[in-house]
Amino acid sequence: MKDFWSQNKIFIIVTVATLALLVGGVFLFSRGGSTTSTTGNKVNSEILEPADSFKTSGIVNGKYQPGLASTNATIVEFGDYQCPACGVYHPLIKQLLTEFGGKINFVFRNFPLSQHANANTSSYAVEAAGAQGKYWEMHDKIYEAQAEWSASTDSKSIFVGYAKSFGLNIDQFNKDIDSSKVKDKVKKDTADGNLIGINSTPTFYLNGFKLVSPGSYEELKKVVSDALKNVEVSQTPAPEVYHAHFDLKVYLNGKAIDFALPQYQESSTNPLDPNMHFHDGNGKVVHMHKAGITLKQLFDSFKLTIPNNTVAYVNGKKVENITNYAPLDLDRILIGSTNLTTVSDESCIYSLKCPTRGTPPPEECVGGIGTGCTE
Repeated sequence: MKDFWSQNKIFIIVTVATLALLVGGVFLFSRGGSTTSTTGNKVNSEILEPADSFKTSGIVNGKYQPGLASTNATIVEFGDYQCPACGVYHPLIKQLLTEFGGKINFVFRNFPLSQHANANTSSYAVEAAGAQGKYWEMHDKIYEAQAEWSASTDSKSIFVGYAKSFGLNIDQFNKDIDSSKVKDKVKKDTADGNLIGINSTPTFYLNGFKLVSPGSYEELKKVVSDALKNVEVSQTPAPEVYHAHFDLKVYLNGKAIDFALPQYQESSTNPLDPNMHFHDGNGKVVHMHKAGITLKQLFDSFKLTIPNNTVAYVNGKKVENITNYAPLDLDRILIGSTNLTTVSDESCIYSLKCPTRGTPPPEECVGGIGTGCTE
């Protein structure tokens, strides 16, 4: 027996490990049930909706209602309170909870992203408010006031101010926001998200199936209406996300425009064009989230007028009426000058087409609904 073990132990270990993974996979993901504009396998409800999660059946007469014991439509969101895209979707979710108040269940799971300095603290604040019965009030306030606290170096003090406005016991709130119980809850939410492969926020699940990111409120409303009617719709593949980049240099009256300045940078506090913009402080590379749009859309967002007769080059070739040009991935565009060497060549880095020249920093993806831009 000893000789058998020594000769076959590697085979035995691999076999046991493989069986364990297969059993775990069956537990985590089970096929079946209705699907409505969803993708992938069904995730076990015990993973998506732990017993200690705050659950609401929607908003009736302006007040959040307790969760229902059963419903044909349960939505789970993995979100980051500091995420601009999450902030864009929040009013849609709130509208949905109002229109279908008392008919659906909604659960919010914390998934703070590492690039957001105040994401963890904001989650702690909502959970601490929940300990005193004001979870959804704090949830709404923190999303709706995102621009007020996102860049703060002392967001906790701001959240304490919100807690006071809700009439909470501040000593208890301060104790809870720093407690291991609250922090462990946020860690558990994040761990569950990682377990099922969450890689961007917001990510929504409907009845255990991952939702294709809705491009409008009407799309979101339809999938929920279908679920409530128990309409079974075949699964649809997730749409391909368009994310292209091009280098741009513009001179007006002989002077180069510094697009790294805050007024030219799209952010949650400076909303510009969600489909074509500079962001993350980079004034050389433009990000695009929709194909076929022209440079005029970008310049209109800056309130810049480029005369039609302005000299312009695309990839070294002279182009007339440059504002009518629809940029392509990796273009190098020069406007108002003939010195082609002044145009940067960094878009390939952001499009991951030239990794040997470096990798881009983490992006603060700020596209709006329908751009496929989440973070």
